[in-house]
Amino acid sequence: MVVAAMMVTMNVNAQDEKNEIGVFYGVGSASNIFSAISSAFSAAAGDQSSWWGPIGAEYYYHLTPGVAVGGVLAYASCKAEDDKTKQKDLSETFITVMPSVKFNWLRKKNFGMYSALSAGVMFASVSVEGAAKTADPNAKDETVTRFMFQATALGLEFGGNLRGFVEAGLGEKGTLCGGLRYRF
Repeated sequence: MVVAAMMVTMNVNAQDEKNEIGVFYGVGSASNIFSAISSAFSAAAGDQSSWWGPIGAEYYYHLTPGVAVGGVLAYASCKAEDDKTKQKDLSETFITVMPSVKFNWLRKKNFGMYSALSAGVMFASVSVEGAAKTADPNAKDETVTRFMFQATALGLEFGGNLRGFVEAGLGEKGTLCGGLRYRF
């Protein structure tokens, strides 16, 4: 019994850094793709659009050296401006909350490789303004709730307790995503 207790204690001490928090920025997110498609079929079609995000934060708790559970919070937005009047036509905001699981399949002191799966809910708010509202009198502001996900096929992280990371995947964090994480 004493030997078993010692082994458990040594295993717990081997992984002191069980928590990690991070911030990220991605490109090619699901909300950006949704915005591009919806703008193409709306009164704001042909306008100049600018996207922000997704920008977000994440938290993970390591159950074992190979598996961590946590959550992702992401924010993204899109604004469309009329080419002629230079007035804002359309404004979209996307806030996403997703529980997540991360699988570390290579974990060295200063380098790691992982995959992750996240699934949750996106709150999308669309506001029609200016010339777009004039062009389509039936256009109205909307708020919708939708299922959202992130499937990270490959993530690379490098550094000590403060780590940089890059990810390739599909979903709300984007097709490419990068940021910083801190382990404690």
